[in-house]
Amino acid sequence: MQRPSISPSLARLRSSLWLALGLATLLAAALPSACSSDADPRPEPEPPVVVVTPPEPGAPWESLSEWNLYADLRAQEPAERVLPFEVIAPLFSDYTKKRRFVHLPEGATIAYASEGPLGFPVGTILVKTFSYPADLREPEGEERILETRILHLEPNGWAAHTYVWNDEQTEAVRLVAGKFIDASFVDASGQAVQNLYRVPNTNECKDCHQNQDSFVSLGGRSRQLDRAYDYGEGPVNQLEHLAALGWLEGLPPASERTKLVDPFGSDELSLRVRSYFDANCSACHTTGGNASQSSLLLDFAATDPESQPSSNWGVCKIPTSAGGATCGHTYDVVPGDPDRSIMICRMASTDLEVRMPPLGIRLVHAEGLALVRQWIASMPPEGSCQ
Repeated sequence: MQRPSISPSLARLRSSLWLALGLATLLAAALPSACSSDADPRPEPEPPVVVVTPPEPGAPWESLSEWNLYADLRAQEPAERVLPFEVIAPLFSDYTKKRRFVHLPEGATIAYASEGPLGFPVGTILVKTFSYPADLREPEGEERILETRILHLEPNGWAAHTYVWNDEQTEAVRLVAGKFIDASFVDASGQAVQNLYRVPNTNECKDCHQNQDSFVSLGGRSRQLDRAYDYGEGPVNQLEHLAALGWLEGLPPASERTKLVDPFGSDELSLRVRSYFDANCSACHTTGGNASQSSLLLDFAATDPESQPSSNWGVCKIPTSAGGATCGHTYDVVPGDPDRSIMICRMASTDLEVRMPPLGIRLVHAEGLALVRQWIASMPPEGSCQ
């Protein structure tokens, strides 16, 4: 059958339509390339929100990643509702670098306390990661993460868990028994240091965190947290930031708060030593602590020279529970004579039966030792305890 003929005008219209369709196709193909150019970049997709997943009470996760505390585990970038913080006077832990975080459940708040630990709500998670920078002179450079410790406040109290990092630095697994880790770093003077770093076993957590019948937080106290931290928009006071977020209630004005000072800063010597003692000794040497029977009381309030007896911090005090670890000396502190003071001998020792503190260290804290020596040397002799 013969096809019907098409008029010249209809043929021209059909050609125009095909041409327009072809141009439209070419333009559509070119648009993605143009939109992704440097001149008009496409917005990056938002990273997924990581939500913390606490375990059921009494059933801790076996790997650190299961807690979902980090948006980036290796980089230690915190997840949603996980807040980094620092303390004023850190506990010495064989020159390790530490990162600290706190997580609160949605809608929960911390109750302010002027003395003792803050009133953390059930569900709080406190996190501390220990690492060795390759060179202490470059703390933000290459590092090896060693362990992450977690305190999880369950309905019946704090539960302590320790996670040891693998050699690949990709994961940390829960360890109850403790462990020695062969580690090395370059110290602040440029000297190479080899240390058999010790991860404590879970039961040993109580040696420092137990006060009478309660397991308590040590760093989570107002006198330690009352300092500035930069959350990305310039330094702000940590306690005031918590209050502004609605995480902390009952915060008094700064003028009514007692706080520690940097032990190695520029404040008056007595304040710096008292702050050092509070951070490094008072977990045990405080009323209700494991060493309270020694009557050597070294928390910040107990070492106030305006209101407390000097025997609290060992001046001309004969030890009552040193177990023979006196280095042949008689008094804990001999004013004006650090070399005759038991405190200096024990701080300078690495002998397990002598050293102070007995847990958490294998190296001598040279800077802390020098600070306490300076403090004792500055005291008037007062008859050398005769």
